[in-house]
Amino acid sequence: MAMPVLSSARRALRQLLPDLGVALGVFLLLNAGGELFVGGFDTTAAWLSRPAGWLAWIGEAGLGALLIAHAWRPLRGLWRPLAIAALLLVAGWAMVDAVTYYLLLEAGHISTTALPFPASFLVIAAALALALEVIAPAPRGPWSTVRQLRCLATCAVVALLLPLVLIFTFGPTRYARNADCIVVFGAKVYSDGRPSEALADRVDEGVRLYKQGLAPVMVMSGALDSAHGGSEPASMRDRAIASGVPASAIVLDEEGVNSAATVDNTRAWARPRGATRVLAVSHYYHLPRVKLLFERAGLRTYTVPATMRRRLRREPYYLAREVIAYHHALLVP
Repeated sequence: MAMPVLSSARRALRQLLPDLGVALGVFLLLNAGGELFVGGFDTTAAWLSRPAGWLAWIGEAGLGALLIAHAWRPLRGLWRPLAIAALLLVAGWAMVDAVTYYLLLEAGHISTTALPFPASFLVIAAALALALEVIAPAPRGPWSTVRQLRCLATCAVVALLLPLVLIFTFGPTRYARNADCIVVFGAKVYSDGRPSEALADRVDEGVRLYKQGLAPVMVMSGALDSAHGGSEPASMRDRAIASGVPASAIVLDEEGVNSAATVDNTRAWARPRGATRVLAVSHYYHLPRVKLLFERAGLRTYTVPATMRRRLRREPYYLAREVIAYHHALLVP
């Protein structure tokens, strides 16, 4: 009984591989198109440390097109070995990333509160599986309505999983380094000026980084509460000063009404001062988007997740919101 079930599962997986190729191909083409027409759009660095430049851009666009074409009809001629070579190259780069991750972890240069499982392993698995699919294509049925719907469903699942994978692998990893400033992202403040637990966790993490001497300035970025007018940055400043940070080392940004505004305001503050490196502090689920926005703004960014005293009651909601927000940040640079 187990063997037929296993065989059926293997057959179903093989039939899904071309659809996975479509999903990844669309992602690569969107990324390459955005880089060509908009500039500063590249997001593949979140998944793969590859060389920059026009050759990499051509390879990215070409692989994306080949994966989509292969889903329509198995590749033939020169296109087939080209696709296989490109996929094996991606797997090789991802393996280098995975080894580098563990070397940094072992040396204590990074740390994580989650399972030490880099997203590079998923890139390796997907690239090798797709390479095998190109070598020995699964039987293709007609491009029927059922197959189209299955392909769309696969693309939707991949779109959902991409940010979630980053949230649970990259998000909990501490990349604390020397930088020019520490940017602490705001959260709820109460009417009496007290920070919420989430905000207190973020500020306390930033204070720890400051006391370690990793940056000379703390940028407290947030907004004024529309209900009672309380200032998130003022509450953050007061808590930091009470923890021993001098007021002269704190910059307030009360126009940080959202993550993009915080990044824009930080860039405006940093440029005339020659600041190029940022330590960004927020909750783990927020950090993949923070990294994306800062890197697109031209600031080298090292993310540090706030240590949480307890799990947030609305954490599932924040996770769901971040999936949508990440794609918005990805597609609307």
